Amino acid sequence: MNDVRRRLLELHKALVDVERESYERARGRMTDGEFLKALIEDPAFAWLGPLTALIVRLDEMEGDDVPRDYKAEIKRLLKPDELGLAFQRRYHEILQKSPTALVAHGAVMRLL
Repeated sequence: MNDVRRRLLELHKALVDVERESYERARGRMTDGEFLKALIEDPAFAWLGPLTALIVRLDEMEGDDVPRDYKAEIKRLLKPDELGLAFQRRYHEILQKSPTALVAHGAVMRLL
């Protein structure tokens, strides 16, 4: 379970890094605190909520193995789809332009 969690966190960080670069390009440089506040409060980042929630739920699980249904849920969410849910649409866009995010995606999928 720790490997899946670690890979999901790496993927989350890659996505946040891409979004921060774009956000700061439009609004100017921000301190880490300013960006964290924006990440939490700005609706532009709401699409990340489903992945964040999956990571939180994983943190709350007990045991060493990730349940099969939870793995299936991760696979469903991490399916890039330009016609899918808000997360899947934005995820698709980022995977097309960020090699770091694409590598992180592959690392998660290999574990599932």
